[in-house]
Amino acid sequence: MKHTSSYSVEFKNNLRAVKNTVLLYRKAVEYLITPVKDHYEELKKIKSSNYQQQYVEHLVHSTKNHKAVYDFDKEFYKFPSYFRRSAITHAIGAVFSYMSNHKLWEDNGRKGREPKMGTDMNICPCFFHGNMFLWKENGTAAVKVFADNDWIWREITLKKTDLKYLNRRIKENPSCTVSSPVIERKPKGHYFLRFTLTEQIDLPSLPVRERLICAVDLGINTDAVCTVMNVHGTVLARKFINCAREKDSVHNALHRISVFQRLHGSHDVRRLWSVAERRNENHAHMVANRIVEYARERQCDVIVFEHLDTRGKKRGSRKQILAMWRHRDLQKTAESLAHKYGMRISHVNAWNTSRLAYDGSGSAKRGKAVAKDNPYDMCQFTTGKMYNCDLNASYNIGARYFIRELYKETPDLMAKVPEVGSGTRRVLADLWRLDAVISQ
Repeated sequence: MKHTSSYSVEFKNNLRAVKNTVLLYRKAVEYLITPVKDHYEELKKIKSSNYQQQYVEHLVHSTKNHKAVYDFDKEFYKFPSYFRRSAITHAIGAVFSYMSNHKLWEDNGRKGREPKMGTDMNICPCFFHGNMFLWKENGTAAVKVFADNDWIWREITLKKTDLKYLNRRIKENPSCTVSSPVIERKPKGHYFLRFTLTEQIDLPSLPVRERLICAVDLGINTDAVCTVMNVHGTVLARKFINCAREKDSVHNALHRISVFQRLHGSHDVRRLWSVAERRNENHAHMVANRIVEYARERQCDVIVFEHLDTRGKKRGSRKQILAMWRHRDLQKTAESLAHKYGMRISHVNAWNTSRLAYDGSGSAKRGKAVAKDNPYDMCQFTTGKMYNCDLNASYNIGARYFIRELYKETPDLMAKVPEVGSGTRRVLADLWRLDAVISQ
């Protein structure tokens, strides 16, 4: 399979020239929206995006044998051709998106606010290799920027650690290709060059009986519980992952927001929310990295998650914590990392994984249903046994994966063990029953 990831490299010098280049590029996109909007009907009839770009370029750019309709060349003197074509593509996308949204608004009886054409677009240009970007020696590169009222080459210094990482990725996989960088501005005025890495990776396709999986239960109190299992239902290793420091930083950011809103109201709190969102995103990425790192240590072939869906209205006193639970970002990051290291990702049904006891004894009580002082992460089986809820759920997640794969491989297995039942009731004890039948 083809695996795509990105990596950003920070640079510190010539920031003003890069900033001016980005602002000029955005002005060019804003200028090009007018000709694209004026000729929308003609562009709509053109199916190819390349021909649409050529049509608009013919309108705004003069050549030796052709005079442009619009004064783009006069407004943006010596504007590089690669930037011009990229800006045209951005303008076409913005206008087509606005037109389709406006048509939907009219078809729905003009309900709600009328869509508007966005002019304040937070876009950055791509510095194409050879024409706008050149690699140099000693950790430097050259970019073509707008400085001193002209387009000139300026040298930027890149971090050696970032370059070392890129070189290592290329050496590890010879099929890895590095794309042209895109300028990216991060908070506090830091500028980065973001590269896209594309590499060909062969994922394992082992038989079910030879696979080793890492079943992961994502929680709110404990970030993740990982269980390494084989097809026989044998638990080979377990690990509790809890990034307490990152979680506390998110809670502190949320506390500052609540204090600020209590004292000053809800206005002007966007900056504090952006801090909380960044810390929460970092927390999710940290957990995903630790999950994949543990699966690599145990030489797992598949990482199994629950298929979680937290959409809709959130009820209860802990709805703020649930709203900040970035399980989708966590699973997406883990999937990208797992594919990079040659591991597969799978999902199973999440219903009753925590509620049903892994030993097949039925439903389990948890939290205050057991006793007033019983913690929520502990449950009690009908046999009276006390066990960790998240660990119990990870057992059931791994069992559901293997039961599903065994049924795919041997369809008539269901008739031999009919008591296994549906996917929402399967637990680790059912996998033990299947293994006993298969081993006969």
